[in-house]
Amino acid sequence: SLQSIIPLLTNNQEVLLVHNTCTNLKDIYFIKRFDRRIHWCFCPNANIYIEKRLPKINLFLDQGFNITLGTDSLASNSKLCILSEMRVIQQKFPAISTATLLKWATVNGAEYLGLDENIGTIEPGKTPGLNLITGLDDMKITPDTKVRRLV
Repeated sequence: SLQSIIPLLTNNQEVLLVHNTCTNLKDIYFIKRFDRRIHWCFCPNANIYIEKRLPKINLFLDQGFNITLGTDSLASNSKLCILSEMRVIQQKFPAISTATLLKWATVNGAEYLGLDENIGTIEPGKTPGLNLITGLDDMKITPDTKVRRLV
């Protein structure tokens, strides 16, 4: 369990906790008592494939943690597509905005990897990739939403 592992980690150690389907509010509050650099990664399509359920993502909101998105692997996912992960989250948690999901999918991942000085946002001096997202409905991801890499 998280409560048995977190105390064993060193202070300021970067930790990425992936999947998190068993994590509850008690775990989150427990972790906040320690000086650990915790990042959470959600891979919703893999969660559905493996466990037939999603993490309680709403519990992680507004807790001050860095949240990222992943796809896991083709062993537990039919495609490696971050847009698909975003779509699943927004379908199950409609209060989570597309802007928040884009942050989780871009700059937050770059921050965890220590690459945010070069990628993750569009700023002078950075060399991020650039994707075009089409088919949004009132800034919400739909089944028709597509992504195309521009740069």
